[in-house]
Amino acid sequence: MLMRATGICICLTLALTAGPAIAAGRPDSMIPFDKLDAAALARVRQVVPGYTFYHKLCTPYGEFCARSDVFEYLGDHLDLTSILGQQLHVAKIRSERLADGSFYADNHKGAKGIIWPLYAAPGERLFFVQGSDRSGDAVEGKSVVFVHYQEPAPGLIRCEVHAFVKLTTFFRQFLAGLFLPLVTGTVNQRFGEVLSVPVLVAEEATLDPDKVLAAMDSLPPEDAAKLKEFRALLNRQPPQGQ
Repeated sequence: MLMRATGICICLTLALTAGPAIAAGRPDSMIPFDKLDAAALARVRQVVPGYTFYHKLCTPYGEFCARSDVFEYLGDHLDLTSILGQQLHVAKIRSERLADGSFYADNHKGAKGIIWPLYAAPGERLFFVQGSDRSGDAVEGKSVVFVHYQEPAPGLIRCEVHAFVKLTTFFRQFLAGLFLPLVTGTVNQRFGEVLSVPVLVAEEATLDPDKVLAAMDSLPPEDAAKLKEFRALLNRQPPQGQ
């Protein structure tokens, strides 16, 4: 379904809540293999099985105030979210939607990547990410990210992000045990950047919709036109109970 500096990196997804069940200690059992089409399954199989490591991300926005419909829309439209995120000063770069429906972003500081949405259901998102980060200790690889989220109370969202990371350099794979703290730190940082923008924009849109509408009014006409659907969503009454 989930960001300060939109889309970079080695993984993404909005994972949620009190957490999906993990069968027999196997974290990859949470991936909804039986619900994926052939193309999505082929991407997942590039990483699982055979991933270098599994990591439950330590995100700073595990619980936040937002309308679920607004949060889902922003998480599913990262290109549009980055436009509004820049206008609200919570995103530094723009992400771009490619012809195949994936999202590309480059922070021009060494980190870049492509995110493919694979599966969406209420409370669940699954993504495939391929990217690299050479801004510090070089990391390059592929990832499957499972996001699970829930609304324990009206307007309150809890979210977890589970990443299955496959490093593509033999050197990194061989030394994954030694470098794991370093690599997982990079993954946390990049996921935090990606996840913070939809979260922060969704919070603003929920708590102060007039501010967000005013921000859209001040956009260049071309960008404002792209957000027409989101404006209509924001103007609608929230789902019952919110």
